[in-house]
Amino acid sequence: MSEFCSCGSGLRTLRCCGLDPQALPGEAAAALLDPQGNEATRLFNERKYEQAEALALNVLDAAPNNRLALRVLHEIRKAQKRGPAAEALGARLAGLPGPGAVRAQANGQFVQYLVAQGRHGEALPFAAAAVKAAPKDANAHHVMAVTLTETNDLLAGERHYRRALQLLGQEDGLVLANLAWNLKLQGRLDEAAALYQRALALRADNRRALGGAAQVEFARGNRDNALKLLDDALAGGDEDRSLRLLRAMGDVHGGAPAAALERLGAPEPLLAPELLLRGQALERLGRHAEALAHFAMARRLQRERGGQVFDPAPLEARLAGHKAYFTGERTQPLPRAGGAPVQPVFLLGFARAGTGLLEQMLAQVPGIVAGDEAYPAAALAGEVTRFAGGAANYPEALDELLVGDGALIPDQLRALYLARRARRGLLRGEAKFITDRGGETVWHLGLVKLLFPEAPVIHVLRHPYDLMLSNLAQDRKLEANAQVGLPALARYFELWSEMLRHYRAQLTLRYLPVRYEELVADPRGQLARVAAFIGAAGELPDEAVLRANEARLPDPRPAHAALRAPLHGRGVGRYKAYQRVAPDLFTEIRDRLTPWLAEQGYEEGFDV
Repeated sequence: MSEFCSCGSGLRTLRCCGLDPQALPGEAAAALLDPQGNEATRLFNERKYEQAEALALNVLDAAPNNRLALRVLHEIRKAQKRGPAAEALGARLAGLPGPGAVRAQANGQFVQYLVAQGRHGEALPFAAAAVKAAPKDANAHHVMAVTLTETNDLLAGERHYRRALQLLGQEDGLVLANLAWNLKLQGRLDEAAALYQRALALRADNRRALGGAAQVEFARGNRDNALKLLDDALAGGDEDRSLRLLRAMGDVHGGAPAAALERLGAPEPLLAPELLLRGQALERLGRHAEALAHFAMARRLQRERGGQVFDPAPLEARLAGHKAYFTGERTQPLPRAGGAPVQPVFLLGFARAGTGLLEQMLAQVPGIVAGDEAYPAAALAGEVTRFAGGAANYPEALDELLVGDGALIPDQLRALYLARRARRGLLRGEAKFITDRGGETVWHLGLVKLLFPEAPVIHVLRHPYDLMLSNLAQDRKLEANAQVGLPALARYFELWSEMLRHYRAQLTLRYLPVRYEELVADPRGQLARVAAFIGAAGELPDEAVLRANEARLPDPRPAHAALRAPLHGRGVGRYKAYQRVAPDLFTEIRDRLTPWLAEQGYEEGFDV
């Protein structure tokens, strides 16, 4: 007998991951075992799991494509948290032939399985398969919309939400609330607020809609409205943890950290996001040793219980591949795009460096539009292979630019970039410049140089130790799970900085460094310096307006403007207070970061 499959399904390898599709029984033959499949389903529904499992295994050993038995075994392995087995069985179930509605349901359920793990990119092809199988199924469009929204393809996500509502033929609170969240992410806050009102009119206790509506009100600058929504929802005593967390965030950002501590309660039963916020509140109160303990506890929970493990291998492979390809000798012959009607301004910075703050300031300068992370140029790397005819993977596919009509590809990609941003309503009025704050820009500066040869690249620098602590304290997922601890953050920073150093050495970039520390100390002077470098003319806002950070931003509004606060220096030299209470805090990462301290000019006045 063959060995059991290594995925842990309980099936023989030849009936599982080593299955030969040509050896499968036909659909009619597999259906002969449907009575046993129905019996396994009945046993599962009656919670007779051992009997259901045994029967499902027997059926699948004879007919690995029996849909009923496959569904039962998938659900059992999923409940047992046997991830590889559940995934293998779910993917096989989604790929079975059959009626459109059945295939749509199977693909949709597997999408939900992947989405629950935050694997939205992997879920996309299954969500697309569900829509193709049943193009008039509202749920298939809803699942597709959720997946697109979570992968930041917001306009496409919006279209599928609206199609789902059209197919339903009536108001649906869940779809309305999810569409509202999509519009919130687009910065279309007034439309999002109106949709949340409709969703809450259908069901006033819709917790998800209440939380989304409160976040929209915060983003619109209606803090009192947001707090009332949350307070009313929490007043009944039946607390929702996500709403309580939002309310505690309101306390912290409203200058009431002690209230946040009281609201969140003791740390022992808290989840990672709650612990991180509690740590932020403790820091505001000057209790740095306790704050650090909270940050460490939260990250440990994410590693040990959430399975968030830092894996630098993909980043290291990307760094090596891009360094090998994007050399001056290899890129110099590649065709460039022509002039752009609106010039992108690339705001480059490691996470939490302050690119959002700079973007808010630049949005006050006439002719400059805040593009935030909407359809960033870095996303075009995924389009290069398609435009190049699928001849090779990126970046090697760029060699096709040298042959025939391949020279037109940079102009085509640039046009796609601008068209996507125009559809978002960003290229409006007298716009001459539009910021691009894409988080992955640093990896794709070689492509940026081909598409926008004269585009300015503004690099916001911040003391590396402050960057480490700021990212450690924030509930934000980074590439390769780099947020899970200081060693991971330091390695990620090292790779990120090596990539930028390579591009600066090999390409002629219009590059301007700006220090976060100087940005908060002299906002108008630094803004004038950046605007002059960009080539933007026009009157700058007053110093008082910049310091208050209250100037109204046009719609669509960048997401990072939701919790704007007056400029402050709390983040400058933040690491020193932590080092006083934990002298060995940076010992493990010092060797990685010391070279960058010197290279970025932080050896003077920022000594560790």
